[in-house]
Amino acid sequence: MITFPSTAGKYEATIQEMIDIIHTNGGQVYMDGANMNAQVGYTSPGFLGADVCHLNLHKTFAIPHGGGGPGMGPIGVKKHLAPYLPTHPFSEKVNKTSLGTLTASEFGSASILTISYAYIAMLGK
Repeated sequence: MITFPSTAGKYEATIQEMIDIIHTNGGQVYMDGANMNAQVGYTSPGFLGADVCHLNLHKTFAIPHGGGGPGMGPIGVKKHLAPYLPTHPFSEKVNKTSLGTLTASEFGSASILTISYAYIAMLGK
Protein backbone atom coordinates (compact mmCIF):
# COMPACT_ATOMS: atom_id res chain seq x y z
CA MET A 1 0.00 0.00 0.00
CA ILE A 2 1.33 3.39 -0.97
CA THR A 3 0.16 6.95 -0.44
CA PHE A 4 1.00 9.40 -3.21
CA PRO A 5 1.91 12.06 -2.55
CA SER A 6 3.11 10.89 0.84
CA THR A 7 1.34 11.96 4.02
CA ALA A 8 4.10 14.54 4.39
CA GLY A 9 3.12 15.95 0.98
CA LYS A 10 6.19 14.67 -0.87
CA TYR A 11 5.87 13.64 -4.51
CA GLU A 12 8.22 10.70 -4.91
CA ALA A 13 10.00 11.20 -8.24
CA THR A 14 10.53 7.45 -8.61
CA ILE A 15 6.95 6.34 -7.84
CA GLN A 16 6.48 4.61 -11.20
CA GLU A 17 9.83 2.83 -10.83
CA MET A 18 8.78 1.61 -7.37
CA ILE A 19 5.46 0.33 -8.72
CA ASP A 20 7.27 -1.42 -11.59
CA ILE A 21 9.58 -3.17 -9.10
CA ILE A 22 6.56 -4.40 -7.12
CA HIS A 23 4.88 -5.70 -10.29
CA THR A 24 8.09 -7.33 -11.53
CA ASN A 25 8.24 -9.29 -8.28
CA GLY A 26 4.62 -10.48 -8.50
CA GLY A 27 3.05 -7.92 -6.20
CA GLN A 28 0.00 -5.72 -6.53
CA VAL A 29 -0.09 -2.04 -5.62
CA TYR A 30 -2.87 -0.62 -3.46
CA MET A 31 -2.88 3.18 -3.52
CA ASP A 32 -4.35 5.03 -0.58
CA GLY A 33 -6.59 7.73 -1.99
CA ALA A 34 -6.03 9.98 1.01
CA ASN A 35 -4.26 12.65 -1.00
CA MET A 36 -6.31 12.53 -4.17
CA ASN A 37 -6.79 16.32 -4.17
CA ALA A 38 -3.04 16.67 -4.57
CA GLN A 39 -3.12 14.50 -7.71
CA VAL A 40 -5.81 16.45 -9.55
CA GLY A 41 -4.36 17.94 -12.71
CA TYR A 42 -1.01 16.27 -12.02
CA THR A 43 -1.49 12.51 -12.35
CA SER A 44 -3.82 9.63 -11.48
CA PRO A 45 -3.51 6.22 -9.78
CA GLY A 46 -4.12 4.44 -13.09
CA PHE A 47 -1.44 6.41 -14.88
CA LEU A 48 1.04 5.67 -12.10
CA GLY A 49 0.28 1.94 -12.33
CA ALA A 50 -1.63 1.26 -9.11
CA ASP A 51 -3.81 -1.86 -9.26
CA VAL A 52 -6.33 -0.71 -6.67
CA CYS A 53 -7.18 2.70 -5.24
CA HIS A 54 -9.86 3.85 -2.85
CA LEU A 55 -11.07 7.44 -2.80
CA ASN A 56 -11.30 8.89 0.68
CA LEU A 57 -14.40 11.05 0.48
CA HIS A 58 -13.67 12.57 3.87
CA LYS A 59 -10.52 14.22 2.57
CA THR A 60 -11.28 14.71 -1.09
CA PHE A 61 -14.91 15.79 -0.90
CA ALA A 62 -15.38 17.15 2.63
CA ILE A 63 -17.30 14.19 4.10
CA PRO A 64 -17.23 14.01 7.93
CA HIS A 65 -14.84 11.34 9.19
CA GLY A 66 -16.11 8.88 11.77
CA GLY A 67 -19.60 8.52 13.16
CA GLY A 68 -20.40 5.60 10.90
CA GLY A 69 -19.22 7.26 7.68
CA PRO A 70 -17.85 7.67 5.14
CA GLY A 71 -19.16 4.34 3.93
CA MET A 72 -19.56 5.44 0.34
CA GLY A 73 -16.03 5.86 -0.99
CA PRO A 74 -15.46 4.35 -4.41
CA ILE A 75 -12.75 1.75 -5.01
CA GLY A 76 -11.17 1.60 -8.44
CA VAL A 77 -9.42 -1.52 -9.71
CA LYS A 78 -7.60 -2.51 -12.86
CA LYS A 79 -9.38 -4.84 -15.24
CA HIS A 80 -7.56 -7.98 -14.04
CA LEU A 81 -9.01 -7.55 -10.53
CA ALA A 82 -12.60 -6.78 -11.58
CA PRO A 83 -13.75 -10.44 -11.37
CA TYR A 84 -13.03 -10.40 -7.63
CA LEU A 85 -15.12 -7.35 -6.78
CA PRO A 86 -18.13 -7.84 -4.50
CA THR A 87 -21.49 -8.38 -6.18
CA HIS A 88 -25.05 -7.97 -5.06
CA PRO A 89 -26.94 -11.23 -4.43
CA PHE A 90 -29.78 -10.07 -6.72
CA SER A 91 -27.49 -9.04 -9.55
CA GLU A 92 -28.34 -10.39 -12.99
CA LYS A 93 -24.67 -11.07 -13.56
CA VAL A 94 -23.57 -13.80 -11.19
CA ASN A 95 -19.85 -13.48 -10.70
CA LYS A 96 -18.38 -16.88 -9.83
CA THR A 97 -15.02 -15.48 -8.63
CA SER A 98 -16.50 -12.68 -6.50
CA LEU A 99 -16.38 -12.81 -2.74
CA GLY A 100 -20.08 -11.91 -2.76
CA THR A 101 -21.66 -9.23 -0.65
CA LEU A 102 -19.31 -7.96 2.04
CA THR A 103 -21.66 -5.85 4.14
CA ALA A 104 -25.28 -5.74 5.25
CA SER A 105 -25.51 -2.34 3.55
CA GLU A 106 -24.22 -3.43 0.16
CA PHE A 107 -25.00 -0.09 -1.49
CA GLY A 108 -23.33 1.94 1.26
CA SER A 109 -24.79 5.09 2.70
CA ALA A 110 -25.75 7.02 -0.43
CA SER A 111 -27.26 9.90 1.55
CA ILE A 112 -23.77 11.00 2.54
CA LEU A 113 -23.03 11.77 -1.12
CA THR A 114 -25.23 14.86 -0.90
CA ILE A 115 -22.41 16.49 1.08
CA SER A 116 -19.94 15.75 -1.74
CA TYR A 117 -22.42 17.05 -4.30
CA ALA A 118 -22.90 20.30 -2.35
CA TYR A 119 -19.13 20.69 -2.00
CA ILE A 120 -18.58 20.28 -5.74
CA ALA A 121 -21.53 22.57 -6.60
CA MET A 122 -20.09 25.32 -4.37
CA LEU A 123 -16.84 25.20 -6.32
CA GLY A 124 -18.67 26.67 -9.30
CA LYS A 125 -17.77 26.25 -12.93
